[in-house]
Amino acid sequence: MALETMTTKYKILRGFAAVLIFLFFSTAAVSESYVWTVGAEKFKYSKGQKEDAVTSSIAETIPSEILEKLSNSIKRNVMPDEQYERTAYKLRTERQSLYLQLTSEYKKRDSIVINTISDSKLKAGIKAEEKKIAEIEEKIKKNIEKQKQELNETERRMNYISSGLYLEEQKEKNEIDLYRELFKNIFVKEESYLTEERLAFYQKDVTALFTPSEKASESYDSQLFEKEVYSAGINALITGTISEYEGFISVSVDLYIYPGAKKSGSVMEVGTVSDVDFITSSISRQLLPYLANAMPVEIFVTLEPPEAAAAAGIYIDDVLQKSEDGRFVLDSGIHNIQFVSEGYRTAGTTYFFDGNKKYNINVQFEKRTVGALQIGLRKALDGTLYANSEKALTVEGSIAGEFGERKSQISINGNVILGEFIAENGESAFFYIPKKLNFDGNYVTIKPVPRNRSTYINTRRKWMYGSYTLFMISLIPTFYTYGNYLNQVRLYKDGLADYESARGWQNATNITRIISIGCGVFWGYELVRYLLAADSVLPQNARQGDVTEFKYYTPEEVPVTEDSGVKEDEEIIR
Repeated sequence: MALETMTTKYKILRGFAAVLIFLFFSTAAVSESYVWTVGAEKFKYSKGQKEDAVTSSIAETIPSEILEKLSNSIKRNVMPDEQYERTAYKLRTERQSLYLQLTSEYKKRDSIVINTISDSKLKAGIKAEEKKIAEIEEKIKKNIEKQKQELNETERRMNYISSGLYLEEQKEKNEIDLYRELFKNIFVKEESYLTEERLAFYQKDVTALFTPSEKASESYDSQLFEKEVYSAGINALITGTISEYEGFISVSVDLYIYPGAKKSGSVMEVGTVSDVDFITSSISRQLLPYLANAMPVEIFVTLEPPEAAAAAGIYIDDVLQKSEDGRFVLDSGIHNIQFVSEGYRTAGTTYFFDGNKKYNINVQFEKRTVGALQIGLRKALDGTLYANSEKALTVEGSIAGEFGERKSQISINGNVILGEFIAENGESAFFYIPKKLNFDGNYVTIKPVPRNRSTYINTRRKWMYGSYTLFMISLIPTFYTYGNYLNQVRLYKDGLADYESARGWQNATNITRIISIGCGVFWGYELVRYLLAADSVLPQNARQGDVTEFKYYTPEEVPVTEDSGVKEDEEIIR
């Protein structure tokens, strides 16, 4: 009995597993078949523009590069009206075919009347043809009725989506609810308002451009052109017009959705002929919202601390926005968001916001550090010091001992500081002041070593390679003398060589060994120097100095000396 129970349970589990596997693969197969194919045709030059081999190449290159910059991970939300156009196209094609069949059957019936002599055959032939005609007419009526139903259903769905009820319904479902519905409605077909399709390229190749026939190329909305595009499996076609003038080009791009020949969007970009990459990148970014057809996005912004939030301004795409609850509704696509509050550091981001989603942005404002920091040279050098692209104010003489260490003063804002010391001969040295040392009234020290880094690294590399070559060459006599020494020792033991010969080879071996060891040490030394030279391109970290050395100066209070090089009109921003 127990065995039968176990067998029954096993069969149930096996059957359940088979159902899950079937559902998984069937779902995967369906989702894989949902692709939205985008293609492009060779762009055209505007009227009056001469087209030669160069311009023809540009007209082919630009659409290919636009496609190349479009990620095939993009998914498109196919709206009910776009789904309807596909269904309507198939129904129209079916009606046209049925109409041709109908006319053919009418002709056959007429030919029976003319060619048939027997009354019985005439009645039977006419009856058979009229039956076929009636069936075809019924199919045409059903076809028309189906399109009317599809149109009414499309209007209902579009109204439902535009009312916002569909979005609210989608937002209320979390992952747990969707997981429950998977088993609750596992055999129930759910009503679909939006279909998500994965972006694919025409002929799976970004360089493959669609070329219509000469008759079809007259108009993008002609039936012949639509037929050729649809037959090629293209859902969206990128077309463009190029205008060139004095080394600058203007590219206007239109996106057509098929079937239906609906112009989904138009974008334009201007640039130089030599910078096609900039133009195609910009056009690709502008086309993304049209390609994705994403729903609007909701952004919820939370600002901290409260005192910063009270005076904060939110700029979206350089436009100041107002919101009482921190909620913003934007079109999907790339947006630049900046958060500004007086006395705090500006924060912001540039992000591609995918449609039909919520985004929570939490901003923690940091107080802007305002003040001055002084940098001292541990070794006095003549030159100019820059920090964050700002020339520092020299507050001590350039000759060590006259006013103590040479010091420079810079304004700070709380950011890390990357600076550069440029000597009088043009050689430079970089330094870095971390955030923990970057506060008002601090004093740090650096020991710059200005030099031409490229020349210095190349010199050290040559010395390293030279010492390595010398070390390898020194091993040749070492191995040679050591081999002969071992051979002489063996011969001496066998009584075939004298003691002095063996001793001579031993001394030669010791000498060559010492030389090889010296060459090896020299190579190791040069290797370390080369690595240090390669490391010297990194900025030197500043050290914490004696804070009591800090003394704030205004430009008028700077002690100017003959060698200090400080000008009276130098200013410091505080």
